[in-house]
Amino acid sequence: MVTLDHRAETERTRRLQPGERRRLLQHAHPHLQALIIAALSTGCRRGELLSLQWSQIRRDEHGVARWIVLPASKTKTHDLRVIPVSSDLRAVLEMRRTDPKGEALPPEAFVFGNAVGERRVTIKTAWRNTCRRAGIHDLHFHDLRREFACRLLESSADLHDVRDFLWHANITTTSRYLRSSPVRLAQALERMEASAGEPDDADERHQLETVR
Repeated sequence: MVTLDHRAETERTRRLQPGERRRLLQHAHPHLQALIIAALSTGCRRGELLSLQWSQIRRDEHGVARWIVLPASKTKTHDLRVIPVSSDLRAVLEMRRTDPKGEALPPEAFVFGNAVGERRVTIKTAWRNTCRRAGIHDLHFHDLRREFACRLLESSADLHDVRDFLWHANITTTSRYLRSSPVRLAQALERMEASAGEPDDADERHQLETVR
């Protein structure tokens, strides 16, 4: 008996639908809200974010958060990763930088831990309840990683840059991971039409004469 492998046909392609990002953030408690923004700003996995410590946030000479450094011991691929900090994520980091007394959390404290920087192990219940309150179905936290990658690709980023953000060993994995959305397909069509332009009269006359 031959067993067919249908995994390729059932690869997960779920992305955020219009309004879902807003509803997620609206119904999430502050801790999960911060994690959602971080996932949509970096493409990091849930475990990478939950294990992130303040010592991994690199700042410039003005004290502005610029980079997240993920050591090999904290990544799925066991490779060092350095990720730029977006403006949205930077705002989140600044809000979480101090404890309830207003004092800066120590380097060993967890960025997405509790109020005093202690590590949170899981967000399963918080995620499930947030999705329920937001009226969102069949959305996994990991889908936010795909959403980040697809939006990056739709912004005309190079596929190799998307791969480097996701830290896939092979760009083929990145290609399988992503799906072109209607927005990206429309953009591709617009670029094709813009590059084609209108044929000049001489070219058009030549084409017509060739047809005749």
